[in-house]
Amino acid sequence: MDQPQLRSLLRDRFPTQRTYLLPALHLVQDELGHLPDWALQVVGWHLRIPASEVYGSATSYSELRIPAPPVHIVRVCTGAACRSEGGKELLEGLTAHLGNRPADAASEIAVEETACGFICPMAPAAQIDGRWLGRLTRAGLFASVDSLNGQGKP
Repeated sequence: MDQPQLRSLLRDRFPTQRTYLLPALHLVQDELGHLPDWALQVVGWHLRIPASEVYGSATSYSELRIPAPPVHIVRVCTGAACRSEGGKELLEGLTAHLGNRPADAASEIAVEETACGFICPMAPAAQIDGRWLGRLTRAGLFASVDSLNGQGKP
């Protein structure tokens, strides 16, 4: 999607009122996967809001992502049930296994901690690209993550 296409999409979906800022940002993220600077500028133009306000709103909500997401996202649960079954150790071990790389757009695999995956009977658990895996061992988690290299979903 380019600037003219985004402008057209915003015109079709939203009136030029500032109350539509968050819905517009969510739409852009749904379409592009993140909120690049040029898209924030287009949203500001459409809604007649200063770029600083658009950027401030985009960076204030944790569900909105400014940088492009990594290719794969692994979320390791460290909620109470998973923690008691070794979830924190899985997280630390996976981070070390992958070389303690930061989770940014340049990373192919981002590792994140999540407070609870709500599949407590399957503890310890991790989510790989949106798919939950439960009753994980270190070897099982590492193998699933290692299989992402060039092969898509585990």
